Amino acid sequence: MQQKVPHNQYDLTFKRLFQFKEVFLNFLRGNINREWVNRIDAESLEFVDRSFIKDEFVEKEADVIYRARLEDTDVYFYVLIEPQSTVDRNMPRRLFEYMTLIWKRHMEEKGDELLPPIVPIVLYNGRSGWNIPTQIFKGFDIFKDDMFNYILVDVNRLDDEKLRSRLDLLSIILYLEKSRRNAEEFVEKLSEVSEYVCKLPQVQVKVFCSWLLRIVKPQVREEIESKIDELLKKIEAEGVEDVGEFIFNVQQLIQEYYREAEEKGKEKGYEEGIQEGIKEGIQRKEEEIVRRLIQKGFDDNFIAEATGVEIERIKKIREEYTEYS
Repeated sequence: MQQKVPHNQYDLTFKRLFQFKEVFLNFLRGNINREWVNRIDAESLEFVDRSFIKDEFVEKEADVIYRARLEDTDVYFYVLIEPQSTVDRNMPRRLFEYMTLIWKRHMEEKGDELLPPIVPIVLYNGRSGWNIPTQIFKGFDIFKDDMFNYILVDVNRLDDEKLRSRLDLLSIILYLEKSRRNAEEFVEKLSEVSEYVCKLPQVQVKVFCSWLLRIVKPQVREEIESKIDELLKKIEAEGVEDVGEFIFNVQQLIQEYYREAEEKGKEKGYEEGIQEGIKEGIQRKEEEIVRRLIQKGFDDNFIAEATGVEIERIKKIREEYTEYS
């Protein structure tokens, strides 16, 4: 009768074997039928200690992690040694969880913008044949071009005409979002979409009006914020009776805010202009005093001590005085 090897001894044997780089590289070349395997830089092959992923792995798992360079890219090989006698149908999920932990630690350590490739490998010696897919994701053939890329929807680059032509709730909001930093344009667009918002189902009208108030809230006076909060509660509870009037009132709020901001900006500019004028006047007076002292033959150190003007500025005034005298 064949003696059964304890799981932990079986695991340890392979983990010890795989600590030799040449053994692991031969294992890859002998079992992975991919052209890139022969392009792995053998010198860069590095056994990664389990602490690389801290203590987040379950202790019962037996695994080996290697890192290598393939051209200018870090590649990880994650080998899960699976000594169970039957197939674990949770294997795809387990592998993905472990891969996620490796990615997490790599990003913390390297600070790369993109995730490195990970090649997951299961070393299995169970009695029953492996009878589950080796793919981690369903529908991989359909979505393989999309799964490891993300689709970017840049709101600012969306086409206004296309958004207007759709006239659904999301398109209307995106159409307005593009102009939320330009009050005049935002108010104008709000007028354009008012008619279409009125035709939306009441539940969507509530969502739109709540969104609109939250956009406006940071841009109004503090005393109006509480009124907006009250109105938001009312909309959530009762909806909006007259959408057109509601939008018109919001437009007025926005315009009022920016009129006030413009006036404050003018006042601030006026005040800053006065302060700047005073500053320039003081500087001219200082320069006049410095020139007089230079004419009388005083040195730069004495002038600096007497007037409080910086020595470098005095030297510059002296150079100009000498040049034009």
